[in-house]
Amino acid sequence: MFCPRCGNEDEELYEGICRSCFVKEARLISIPQDLEVTICTHCSSLLNGIKWEDSELSEEELVTTVIMENYDLLPYVQVLELSVEILTVRGSNYECLIRVEGTVLDTRVVEEHRVNVKIKKSSCPDCSKYASGYFESVIQIRADKRFPTSKEIQAIDKIIRAKISILSVKNRMAYVSDVSIIKEGVDYYVGSYKAARKLASAVKDVMGGVVQESPRLVGRDKSRGRDLYRIWISIRLPDFQKGDFIEYKNRKGQVRGFDGRKIILNDLETDGIWSIMWKDYKKIKVIARRSDIKITNITSKTPKSIQILHPNTYQPIDLDINKETSDLKIGNEVKVLEVEGKIYILRNDHENNPDE
Repeated sequence: MFCPRCGNEDEELYEGICRSCFVKEARLISIPQDLEVTICTHCSSLLNGIKWEDSELSEEELVTTVIMENYDLLPYVQVLELSVEILTVRGSNYECLIRVEGTVLDTRVVEEHRVNVKIKKSSCPDCSKYASGYFESVIQIRADKRFPTSKEIQAIDKIIRAKISILSVKNRMAYVSDVSIIKEGVDYYVGSYKAARKLASAVKDVMGGVVQESPRLVGRDKSRGRDLYRIWISIRLPDFQKGDFIEYKNRKGQVRGFDGRKIILNDLETDGIWSIMWKDYKKIKVIARRSDIKITNITSKTPKSIQILHPNTYQPIDLDINKETSDLKIGNEVKVLEVEGKIYILRNDHENNPDE
C-alpha cells in the first residue's frame, strides 16, 4: 500500500493516505463562515430557536458565545484550544478570527478561521406587547361612598411604582402601560395578571380595603381553542379613614389603623384595642368622623365622677370616672366625641398620628 498523495510506502495509511499527509490536510473544527443571532432591541433578550431567553451579555460577549456554540470538533482531534478575536465591526456585522490549536495523531496542529457574525435586532413578544399598550389586568382604585383622597392616591401610586420595579426584574410583563383617572377613582393597566395580583396585595397590605376580581371575556385564541380574559381587580378603600369612628356588633371604636387583614380600633368605652376582619366590612357602620372631635375642659371632679362642659351648649355634664380618666384634673383640656347623645372622652386620639 502506498499514499496516493505523496507515494510514500513506509507509513500506515489513515483514511487512505499516509500519516504525514493526513496531519497536513487535517482540520480541527468545522464552523459556518456566516452566523447570526437575534436579540431584542429593547430588553436585550436572546432568541434561542423559537424561545426568547433573558441575557445580560454584551454584544461582544454574545458574538463569542455564538461562535463557541456553533463549531463542531472533528473526531480525530485531541487537546483543543480555541480563541476568538473580533477584527472589525461594521454596523451589526462582526468579522472574527478564530485561532484553533489541537493535536492530530500526536502532532500539534494550528489553524485559523474567519467567521462573520451578524446581530439581528428585533422585538421580543413581551416588548412588542409593552410597546402596543397590551395589558392583562386592570387594578381599580376605588373608595366606598367617596372618591379616594389625594393623599391615598399618592400613597398607592408610590406603593405600585416601588413594587413594579422589583417585579420587573424577573417578569418583563410586570409593567404599568397606562394610568387613568376617572370619576370613580384611578385605574392602573398592568401587563401581567400575576404582577397585578401582587401589586393589589401590596396596596391592600398598607391601605386596607376589600379586594375583588372580575374576569371579562375579550376574545378567543383560535390556535389553542380557548377564551381570552382580562381580569379587573377592584381595591375598594373603606368609607372611613384613620381617626374616624365606627360601630360593629354594638361595639364602638376609633380607627387606630389597618393592614391587609384587619382594622385596628381603640374602644370608646374602655380605650382597649380590638380589631375587625375586612371580610366583615359590610357589617361596619360609620358613627362619626375625626372632624367631629371637639375640645372642652374639666370643670369639676369627685371620687366617682368628673364634670365637663358640653362643647356646643357649654352645659355641665357629669361622667363616671374609669381607669382611663382617673388621672384627669380640674382645668385639663380634653378631646370629646358625642355619639347618639352620649359623650366620650378620648384619651388616645389617633387623628394626628399617621405613622402608628
